[in-house]
Amino acid sequence: MKHNVENGTLTIFMEGVVNSFNAEEVEKEIDAIMSESSFERVVLDLEKTSYLSSAGLRIIVRIKQQYDDTSIIKTPQAVYDIFEMVGFQNMMKIEKL
Repeated sequence: MKHNVENGTLTIFMEGVVNSFNAEEVEKEIDAIMSESSFERVVLDLEKTSYLSSAGLRIIVRIKQQYDDTSIIKTPQAVYDIFEMVGFQNMMKIEKL
Protein backbone atom coordinates (compact mmCIF):
# COMPACT_ATOMS: atom_id res chain seq x y z
CA MET A 1 0.00 0.00 0.00
CA LYS A 2 1.40 3.35 -0.99
CA HIS A 3 1.77 6.11 1.57
CA ASN A 4 3.72 9.25 2.28
CA VAL A 5 4.41 11.57 5.20
CA GLU A 6 4.66 15.27 4.51
CA ASN A 7 4.38 18.21 6.91
CA GLY A 8 3.14 15.96 9.74
CA THR A 9 0.42 14.35 7.62
CA LEU A 10 0.40 10.64 6.85
CA THR A 11 -1.48 9.97 3.60
CA ILE A 12 -2.45 6.36 2.91
CA PHE A 13 -3.55 5.47 -0.62
CA MET A 14 -6.09 2.64 -0.36
CA GLU A 15 -6.93 0.64 -3.48
CA GLY A 16 -9.47 -1.83 -4.79
CA VAL A 17 -11.95 -3.64 -2.60
CA VAL A 18 -11.73 -3.87 1.18
CA ASN A 19 -14.00 -6.59 2.49
CA SER A 20 -14.05 -9.44 5.01
CA PHE A 21 -11.73 -11.51 2.80
CA ASN A 22 -8.82 -9.04 2.87
CA ALA A 23 -9.58 -6.63 5.75
CA GLU A 24 -7.19 -8.33 8.17
CA GLU A 25 -4.33 -8.02 5.67
CA VAL A 26 -5.21 -4.38 4.90
CA GLU A 27 -5.37 -3.56 8.61
CA LYS A 28 -1.97 -5.16 9.27
CA GLU A 29 -0.46 -3.20 6.40
CA ILE A 30 -1.91 0.07 7.72
CA ASP A 31 -0.68 -0.74 11.24
CA ALA A 32 2.84 -1.34 9.88
CA ILE A 33 2.77 1.98 8.01
CA MET A 34 1.56 3.83 11.08
CA SER A 35 4.14 2.26 13.39
CA GLU A 36 7.05 3.21 11.12
CA SER A 37 5.98 6.82 10.61
CA SER A 38 5.87 9.96 12.75
CA PHE A 39 2.81 12.11 12.04
CA GLU A 40 0.04 14.18 13.62
CA ARG A 41 -2.73 13.80 11.05
CA VAL A 42 -4.05 10.95 8.88
CA VAL A 43 -5.53 11.33 5.40
CA LEU A 44 -7.02 8.35 3.60
CA ASP A 45 -6.96 8.77 -0.18
CA LEU A 46 -9.68 6.52 -1.64
CA GLU A 47 -9.39 7.54 -5.28
CA LYS A 48 -8.60 3.96 -6.34
CA THR A 49 -10.95 2.27 -3.86
CA SER A 50 -13.99 0.71 -5.48
CA TYR A 51 -15.78 -0.81 -2.47
CA LEU A 52 -15.68 -0.91 1.35
CA SER A 53 -17.65 -3.52 3.27
CA SER A 54 -18.41 -3.20 6.97
CA ALA A 55 -14.95 -4.70 7.61
CA GLY A 56 -13.39 -1.80 5.70
CA LEU A 57 -15.54 0.70 7.58
CA ARG A 58 -14.34 -0.83 10.85
CA ILE A 59 -10.72 -0.17 9.86
CA ILE A 60 -11.54 3.49 9.24
CA VAL A 61 -13.38 3.79 12.57
CA ARG A 62 -10.36 2.33 14.40
CA ILE A 63 -8.02 4.81 12.70
CA LYS A 64 -10.36 7.69 13.62
CA GLN A 65 -10.46 6.51 17.25
CA GLN A 66 -6.66 6.47 17.40
CA TYR A 67 -6.12 9.72 15.48
CA ASP A 68 -8.86 12.28 15.91
CA ASP A 69 -7.45 14.36 13.05
CA THR A 70 -8.40 11.86 10.34
CA SER A 71 -10.02 12.74 7.03
CA ILE A 72 -10.87 11.05 3.76
CA ILE A 73 -10.23 12.50 0.31
CA LYS A 74 -10.94 11.63 -3.33
CA THR A 75 -13.86 9.38 -2.43
CA PRO A 76 -15.59 7.75 -5.43
CA GLN A 77 -19.36 8.27 -5.47
CA ALA A 78 -20.16 4.59 -4.78
CA VAL A 79 -17.96 4.61 -1.66
CA TYR A 80 -19.25 8.04 -0.60
CA ASP A 81 -22.79 6.66 -0.78
CA ILE A 82 -21.80 3.96 1.73
CA PHE A 83 -20.31 6.61 4.06
CA GLU A 84 -23.50 8.66 3.80
CA MET A 85 -25.68 5.64 4.52
CA VAL A 86 -23.86 4.93 7.80
CA GLY A 87 -23.31 8.58 8.81
CA PHE A 88 -19.53 8.82 8.44
CA GLN A 89 -19.82 12.37 7.08
CA ASN A 90 -20.92 13.36 10.61
CA MET A 91 -17.83 11.76 12.14
CA MET A 92 -15.06 13.13 9.91
CA LYS A 93 -14.31 15.27 6.91
CA ILE A 94 -14.98 13.35 3.68
CA GLU A 95 -14.32 14.81 0.24
CA LYS A 96 -15.80 13.35 -2.93
CA LEU A 97 -13.72 12.60 -6.01
